[in-house]
Amino acid sequence: MTTPILGILQSAIARWAVAIIWTLLLTLLLLQPEADPLIDLGLPGGQSLWREILFSALHLLAFALTCALWFWTLRSVLPSRRRLLVAALFALALGISTEALQSLTLDRHASLIDLLANIGGVLIAARMIRLRCNS
Repeated sequence: MTTPILGILQSAIARWAVAIIWTLLLTLLLLQPEADPLIDLGLPGGQSLWREILFSALHLLAFALTCALWFWTLRSVLPSRRRLLVAALFALALGISTEALQSLTLDRHASLIDLLANIGGVLIAARMIRLRCNS
């Protein structure tokens, strides 16, 4: 038995819409000014170990979700193995480019820790997807 929401999400158009909206939202969150954000998430300011751990965890989760979401979105377009490669490469490109673009903003900077968390999130998601597809 499928609920109406699950039925809607089975359509290719809905999957593409969700993936594109998520990608745009994530890009906005990563490139918006820290001093005057368009979307304030209420995250702690300043420099602290707790803030770095929290931000790294959020980067890891966000890019794992990005990889998984694009894998799901591409299911009607590509076979499983190629779909995983495209989804992972897209998420990696997004993670690398948003970190690089942060250095062009007024009050943000590229961070090696964030970049590694982005890459780690993609690799974890890709590994989990691959294990699930092979079982």
